[in-house]
Amino acid sequence: MNAAASSYALERTKQAVIDIGSNSVRLVIYDGPRRAPFPICNEKALCGLGRDMSADGRLNPRAVDSALATLARFKCLLKEHGDPQTEAVATAAVREASDGPKFIKRVRALGLDVAVVGGREEASLAAFGVASYEPNATGLVGDMGGGSLELVTLDRGKAGEAVSLSIGPLRLMQTAKADLKAAAKEIDKSLAGVSWIKSGKRDTLFAVGGAWRSIARFQMQLRRHPLPVLHHYEMSARQAIEACDLIARQSRSSLEGTPGISTKRVDTLPFAALVMRGLIEAAAIAKVSISAGGLREGVLFRSLPPETRAFDPLIAGATFLAERMSPVEGTGAAYVDLIDGLFADEKPEQRRIRIATCLLADIGAFFHPDLRAEHAFDTALRAPFYAVTHAERAAIALSLYCRHEGVGAPEGAEGVIALLTETERKRAAEIGLALRFSASVAPKAPNAIRRCALTKDRNRLVFSAPGDLRPLIDESPRKRLDALAGALGLTPVIEFDG
Repeated sequence: MNAAASSYALERTKQAVIDIGSNSVRLVIYDGPRRAPFPICNEKALCGLGRDMSADGRLNPRAVDSALATLARFKCLLKEHGDPQTEAVATAAVREASDGPKFIKRVRALGLDVAVVGGREEASLAAFGVASYEPNATGLVGDMGGGSLELVTLDRGKAGEAVSLSIGPLRLMQTAKADLKAAAKEIDKSLAGVSWIKSGKRDTLFAVGGAWRSIARFQMQLRRHPLPVLHHYEMSARQAIEACDLIARQSRSSLEGTPGISTKRVDTLPFAALVMRGLIEAAAIAKVSISAGGLREGVLFRSLPPETRAFDPLIAGATFLAERMSPVEGTGAAYVDLIDGLFADEKPEQRRIRIATCLLADIGAFFHPDLRAEHAFDTALRAPFYAVTHAERAAIALSLYCRHEGVGAPEGAEGVIALLTETERKRAAEIGLALRFSASVAPKAPNAIRRCALTKDRNRLVFSAPGDLRPLIDESPRKRLDALAGALGLTPVIEFDG
């Protein structure tokens, strides 16, 4: 990728998306690089536009009033943020309501230019959103809205077949008269009408939407998963079905007492669970992967040129965060170059994780020295990075901890570390020790670091530097070089030129 394309992908910009859905009305304001925008303001109101629609298809008047009040608030909030570029879209409830055009006219009177998206376009935007967070994703995208389920196939990030089915939980509650057995029959009938649903190799369901995230959060608690990050949380088909069945059997009071489940979703959640269960069986899904990227992120991703889409979102996010939290620009990139020779045999997917780790190596610099390791560890685990698995987050976090403390892990982090294999833990520690040594050579001085080299030469670990940098290599970097060499099974050697 050329320098201009990379610069555009990393360009900081503020932008916003308003999503007027059948159940929720949401505003997300993003800041950060174009290729990996960070959500900095995420406002939501469960207005229920698709709930209790009249017999002739009109929107519930109370829901309309609630939505308009929410949108007026969003308009005011956007003004306080400097009126960033904003796209507003309305989905199933509004496009299917007999008085949808009247509602849109009232929204536009607030000063919001809203577009009503069709079912196939909504499915396409959901696919764009998943692809923006998971480049080269292959599988079936399912976007569970309040009024409809959008399905679209993905093949290495490219959207294919798409369909919009009117089996959102709010719609099912109305058409099935809140009867779960009747709803299950309606779901099966709708899915049976999708001729391509079992064709091709699409054993992964990329699940999008608040209701399905609630199911994942419920299942995450059942498993006592150590990392409470929903994006890229994975469930086997069996685990997902068990969670769906359990939710469908729960009483309203039991669901209300479940942490992480909004009381306003309690009545719709069993129906959303029925849809997930039915889809897993109808499409022969083997694994469910939760995606934080959906329609809103798809709106942003759709507008990017192809070369920007091709930029790695993990590297874009790590670069942006490092620029905000590291004291000297360019230090992380200097670390990348210095330790490259130690990992010449790594695979491309390993290299991108190492590069991200190097970029983040100094994000603890502004914290108290006693807290830097744990802050860096926690930031790597929970920052809104994309295109990274839970195990890869754990690897980055462990490397950053070792960069500050040497070999080890934070107290109480056993569950997170258990996400890694023994080989992955060893590699993470080696990267951390390499960064620990690199940071001691010339702290926060990337120009000096770039003049040095660190290489493997048979059974030797050779650090070489210009003679004028000799005074920098005192006891501390020598000890850290010894520790790195020991981890790699090599003999440390220091050489100066001149």
